[in-house]
Amino acid sequence: MKFLYIGGSDTFSKHELGFIASLKLLGDVDVIVISSDIKGSSEKLKVMSDNNLNEVKVLKLGIDATYRLLLRAGRLLKALKEYLGYYDAIFATPREPLVFSIALRRAMKPKPPIILRLWSIRAAKLKDNLRFGAYDDVAIFLPSVIANGLYIALSNASITLDHATHSFAKLVYPFYVKKLYRVYPPYGYVYVDGLSKSDEEVISLINPLNDYILILTTLSKHGPYLKFEARPHAIVAYSLAHKLRDTDVVLAGSSYEDWVRVFPEIKPPKNLHFIGRGFSDQVLEILYRKARLVVVPVTNRNISNRLLEALFFSRPVLTSEVVRFMHPELEHGKHLYISRWDNIIEEIVRVVNDDTLLSQLEEGSRDAYVRYFSTKVNALSTSKILGALKR
Repeated sequence: MKFLYIGGSDTFSKHELGFIASLKLLGDVDVIVISSDIKGSSEKLKVMSDNNLNEVKVLKLGIDATYRLLLRAGRLLKALKEYLGYYDAIFATPREPLVFSIALRRAMKPKPPIILRLWSIRAAKLKDNLRFGAYDDVAIFLPSVIANGLYIALSNASITLDHATHSFAKLVYPFYVKKLYRVYPPYGYVYVDGLSKSDEEVISLINPLNDYILILTTLSKHGPYLKFEARPHAIVAYSLAHKLRDTDVVLAGSSYEDWVRVFPEIKPPKNLHFIGRGFSDQVLEILYRKARLVVVPVTNRNISNRLLEALFFSRPVLTSEVVRFMHPELEHGKHLYISRWDNIIEEIVRVVNDDTLLSQLEEGSRDAYVRYFSTKVNALSTSKILGALKR
């Protein structure tokens, strides 16, 4: 079989790269990326996942608006017809990629089904966002419901990536229930040969460290994300380092300069280490593999790349209660450890000092990924969806 994946800049997110890798188990896959953030080009991309290295052909189209996409559709279709050929199915993300998928399919014979990758519905996260003070989301609730309903209507099938989004879609769009499928995504990343200078700098920072507590957050951001996610996560890292003086705590994704900007009057303990950002996924793997415990606080009810990473690398995971809504199959104390936010420090201290529990969580993390997220599981689910569409 041969597939076409059309997405925006979110094509390079971990869950979408993992899904693209899973398609390679079924056949060949070509990728089109539509985004204003890129320049037009074509290249071969190496995608690493649990099925090893996968090479895919990627065509990047730098188009910054739907109407420009439609104005250029005729010329693009003529050029793409020879470049891409025909496909058994088209997988597309919402907005411009879906619009272009529909236009492209019209030039194909036979016409393949379009399967929507619905990894998030903004309206479904209203409760979480209101809790964090994002009151503007009230105004976009109805437009989000209408827009996503239209995306589902225009596709032959829709794949949601977590239980919360899937449940919301089934509740709000009961007339499209037969179009909705829930498939947890695999983890994938772009593989780059060699190490950059920043990679080598990060490796030199983490080489002396072992059995640390790892937390990933981005203090360089601003607005609601900084206030309601990054800052609280950084406070957890600080509190842990202060409480566990003999244990190293690694804060990745944020630099010491970021800390000073956000917490100008708080001096971090010596056992709190800042790794920064901008390093490759090969280095990220080293960072995960050396961690004794990975703390992944999840605040929104949609797929979490941080949680997916930790499961992929088979690390013991401590997370927050929101995970119960996203992946109800994951069992507390077996696949991961679920903590309430109000006592997360005490729970982390207890877990990190329990060797038996850490061993169980490591094994459970590996089992959870293989059982629910792997490329093999996704390939099997994709085959079933394609079979259902042929009936």
